[in-house]
Amino acid sequence: MNKRALTSHNHSQVVQEEPSAAIRVSLMLLLLCSSFFALYHSNTAYSSDEVWSVKTAALNYDAGLRALKADVHPPLYFLILHSWIGQFGTGERTVRSLSGLFYLLSTFALFGLGRELYGTRTALLCAVIYLSSPLAILAAQFARMYALLSLLSILSTWLYLQFSLKPRDSRLLITLYIAVNVLGTFTHIGFFFLLFSQIVVQLLFYRGAQMKKFVLAIVLSLLPYLILWAPILLRQFANLGESIAWVKKPGFSMLGDLLLQFGGAFWLVVPLLLYLGWRNRAQSSKAFGGKFLRSLPLWLLIMTLLTPLLISEVKPIFNARLAIVGLHLFALAIGALAGRRASFLSPLAVLALTIAFLPLVHPASAPCDNRQMATYLSQSAHDYDVVIFTSLTRLPIDYYLARTTNRKLFETSFPAEIDEHPGYEGSLNDSRRKAALEREAEELVDRISRMQFQRIFFIHGFHPEVDAIIEQQLQERFQLLADQTLQCGGAIYLKEVSVYK
Repeated sequence: MNKRALTSHNHSQVVQEEPSAAIRVSLMLLLLCSSFFALYHSNTAYSSDEVWSVKTAALNYDAGLRALKADVHPPLYFLILHSWIGQFGTGERTVRSLSGLFYLLSTFALFGLGRELYGTRTALLCAVIYLSSPLAILAAQFARMYALLSLLSILSTWLYLQFSLKPRDSRLLITLYIAVNVLGTFTHIGFFFLLFSQIVVQLLFYRGAQMKKFVLAIVLSLLPYLILWAPILLRQFANLGESIAWVKKPGFSMLGDLLLQFGGAFWLVVPLLLYLGWRNRAQSSKAFGGKFLRSLPLWLLIMTLLTPLLISEVKPIFNARLAIVGLHLFALAIGALAGRRASFLSPLAVLALTIAFLPLVHPASAPCDNRQMATYLSQSAHDYDVVIFTSLTRLPIDYYLARTTNRKLFETSFPAEIDEHPGYEGSLNDSRRKAALEREAEELVDRISRMQFQRIFFIHGFHPEVDAIIEQQLQERFQLLADQTLQCGGAIYLKEVSVYK
C-alpha cells in the first residue's frame, strides 16, 4: 500500500459546501446533547481517584508538584484543576464540569475534523458516535485527565493532516501541532501511543516533501517532556507497577468490552444501516470495503491500540481508560463507513437510544456510595470506635466524613500499605504475600483488642480473599452483630459492612 492508495480515499470525495442551516442545526444538536450527557447525574459521590485529584489540586503549587512526582501521572490536568477549583470550588458537579467542558470541546473538534475529511452529514454521525460512547461519557463525568487527553488527541490528529492527507506549508499549523503534542505528553502517557501511530503511518505512507518538517515537529513535541518530566518518570516507574497491578492481559472479553465502551448505542443502529446499505446498492460493498481499509483514521486507530496491546502481552498496561486516546479514530473510521449509508436520522437514532439506556449505564447513585457510607458512619459510630477499610475505600469516605462529623474514630486500611498510596492498591492478590498479610491481620487485631471501643465497623471490599484474612481474626476475637450487617449490593468498591463488638 502506498501514499496514493491511502490518499485516494480522501481525494475521491470532494467535500461539498453544506447549507449553513444544516451546519447550525448540527452544532446546536451536538451542544445540547453533549451538555446533557456531561451533566447527567454528575453530582454523584466522588470515587477514590477523584478525591485524590481534588485533594492534590487543592494543594499549593510546590506541595502539589511533590505529590504528582510521587504518583504515576504527568501534571497538566492537575495544574488546570488547581486553577478551576480555586475559581469555582470543590463541589462534585463543579469539579466534573471541567471534564465536561473538555468533552464538549472534543465533540466540536471531532465534528470539525470529520467535516474536513467527509462533509457535514458524515461528520455529524462521527461526532454523535463519539459523544454517545460510554467511554466518552464516563470521561466527561470523571474528575481525572481522560477527557483532556481525548481533546488533545483529536486536535493532534486534526493538525497531523497537514503532513498526510492535506499537505500545507504553514508555520502556524506546525507550531500548533507541536504545542498540542507537548500538552498531550504532559497529560497522560497514553498520548505517546497516538504520536507513535502518526510516526509509523507517516513512515509507511507519506514519505515526501513534508517528511523533514514532520520529523522536526515530532522532535520538538517530545523535547520538553524529555527534559522536564522524563527524569521524574524514571522514578515513577517504581509506582507504575503497583498502580497497574489490577490490569490483566488482553483477551476476547476485553475486546468485547472495548467495543461496547467505544460504540455504545451505535451498535443497536448497525442493523438499520446495513438495511439501508442493502436498499441503496449504487456503490458496491467492495468499493466500500476498499475505501474503508485505506482510510487514515483506521490505520491510526490500529497502530494506537495495537502497540499497548502488544506490550500488554509482556506487561499488562492496556485498559479502557487508556483506550480513550483512540476513541476519536474509531468514531471517524466507523462513522465514515456508516455515513455513506446513513441519513440525518441515523445520528438522531443513536442519540435517542443513548438517552433511553443512560439511566442503566449511569444510575443516579450507587448503593453505599462513599457519601452515603460517610453519613452511615457518622450516624452509627461513636467516639473511639474502630473502622477497618479495605480496597480503595478509606480516602473517599474520609473525605466526606470530614464534612459530616467530628467523631474521633480509629481508622485503618487493610493492608495498611494502601494508606501509603491511596489512589491504587498494589498487587494484593500475590500469593506470596499471604503470610505477611496474616501477620499484619493478627497484629492489627491484637492492637484493637487493647483499645477502648464499643464496636468495630469492617468495610468489605471487592477482594474477598484478602478480606477473609482479617475477617477470620475478627471472628475469633470479637462477636459479630449479624443484625447490624449492612449489605451494599451493586456498589463498586463496597460489598457489605460487618459490625463487631
